[in-house]
Amino acid sequence: MEQPNIKHDEDVVAFLLLLTSSDQTEQLIRELKEMREVLETYLIYGEWDILVKIKVNSLPELTRLVMRMRKIEGVNKTSTLITTQYLTNQ
Repeated sequence: MEQPNIKHDEDVVAFLLLLTSSDQTEQLIRELKEMREVLETYLIYGEWDILVKIKVNSLPELTRLVMRMRKIEGVNKTSTLITTQYLTNQ
């Protein structure tokens, strides 16, 4: 499998999808918003419940953050989408 094209001196931006216990979704959003790595948090419809945009300094730091989030009570499943480029409309 090919590795993402991420330079070691660049920040890593990723999106994390969370499947949660429905009675804990709002509390989870509040808890996620307090994490310094979390840029944006959205309640979404469909297969997943929460979309989180995160920014970290490295892939190992991303791994530690995702593992920490997976241990939060009410998080049942995660999927991590790592970006390889940041494109703007400008």
